[in-house]
Amino acid sequence: METGTKVVYSRNCKSYLTNLGYKLFEKDYFGFLINAKDYVNRIVAEIESSISTKQHKAAPIRFKKYGSHYITIKTTKRTTWYVFFFREKDTYFVNFITNNHVSAHYIRGLR
Repeated sequence: METGTKVVYSRNCKSYLTNLGYKLFEKDYFGFLINAKDYVNRIVAEIESSISTKQHKAAPIRFKKYGSHYITIKTTKRTTWYVFFFREKDTYFVNFITNNHVSAHYIRGLR
């Protein structure tokens, strides 16, 4: 993260990230809970280290309520995460995170 950059997560987004590791483990995407939690931690670390430097793309109309812009994070060959946020100077307000598996029908064509 660049000096002075701050990332703030909405309450819903924090809750989603907290529960994501458990959901991924329960659905057998990971054999061990610690691996699922590490995966989520890597997503958060990537958001915080790259949100200020990655290309900010304009959010599609359907997602504008979550943020004016989004970035993408590719975690595997088949999974891309979409992080929607508002920006005010050096502060990024992350309001929604989804991936191509969950929201594919809404985000087809987004890169």
